[in-house]
Amino acid sequence: MTPIIKKRYRASATVRFAKIGEYVEPIVESIATHDMTVEEAGGVHQIRSPFGDATFEATGNGFRLTAEAPDAGSLNRLKHALAGPIGFIAAREKLEIQWEGDHAEPALPDDLRILHVKSVEDIAPHFRRIVFLGENLERYDRDDQFHCRLIFQPRGIAKPRWPMLDHRGHVVWPDDKAVPTRVYTIRQIDAASHEITIDFALHANPGPATRWAMDSQPGDLAGILGPAANGPKPAEFYVLVGDETALPGIARILESLPLTATGHAFIEVDDKTDELPLLCPPRLAVVWLHRNGADAGTTALLEDSIRTIKWPEQLNTVFVWGGCEHRAFSAIHRHLKKDIGLSRDRFVLYSHWHKHLSEEEIITTGAEAYLPQ
Repeated sequence: MTPIIKKRYRASATVRFAKIGEYVEPIVESIATHDMTVEEAGGVHQIRSPFGDATFEATGNGFRLTAEAPDAGSLNRLKHALAGPIGFIAAREKLEIQWEGDHAEPALPDDLRILHVKSVEDIAPHFRRIVFLGENLERYDRDDQFHCRLIFQPRGIAKPRWPMLDHRGHVVWPDDKAVPTRVYTIRQIDAASHEITIDFALHANPGPATRWAMDSQPGDLAGILGPAANGPKPAEFYVLVGDETALPGIARILESLPLTATGHAFIEVDDKTDELPLLCPPRLAVVWLHRNGADAGTTALLEDSIRTIKWPEQLNTVFVWGGCEHRAFSAIHRHLKKDIGLSRDRFVLYSHWHKHLSEEEIITTGAEAYLPQ
């Protein structure tokens, strides 16, 4: 009997880019945060993902990509996982990635799940907890990938608009009309009960996502894509640091740590009324930092707190996780890398937002608005 050979979908791209040497490290790091493992061998970065395998190779005057997946939709998804980070990190270069090989029509991403609001609860003056119901949420039940992208549908919409991925790996919308999307941290998930919980920080001058959360009611419709963004690694001494945007992740990590863990959690909020109850190991100190009316993103509370730490002599026992406004993120990143000498695999920091830029403006600006300055 002749064996059935399943078709593999393949594509490749060669891009001329004289400045590639300046971008390799941040491109590889960005790819790796999108639920992909990257290993370098002989100058070629081998990439493994849930939807296929790829390579990224810097050449003398540019780079080469290959992508291989079991079906057409997964090939589009894999292209997006490559083209998205590369296009963002090198946004100012306006690169064009022209794929050759198998062609697939636009399709919904395999990781798209449909959610409905189950309950809404204000857990503090500036925090709203929304519990969503959805099917097949197992892929989001991860301890190593915390973030997701939520897609906010207008209430009562007869025909929801969902993003699709085309043969270039680009996001396309029905009738070219997008609905708002934003990245959030998954606070809790119970896949068996079909529930996923997101804590929304409510702030002045709300954008479309915050307005949606402020107006949300049971039954409202949203979508979810992901997961992405690295969680904690095993350590003995933990430092968790962030403002309201990182609090869901910090709370989730604290709950997961062994009772033997030591360290510090520095959390910036407006005032004492925004402090939330946290479960954490007895030898890990939680310090709440209050802005007391100052605008978010204008204080030095987080970076000043990091400088008070007495670090262990063996830095390989340390792990730092955090997220905050871009300026504070950059200051903390510099301190950990240059002053403390912490190796890059011992900390995960995110620039969760930028005081002077919207998410759309950050995407357009690229690395300058996201990477540490």
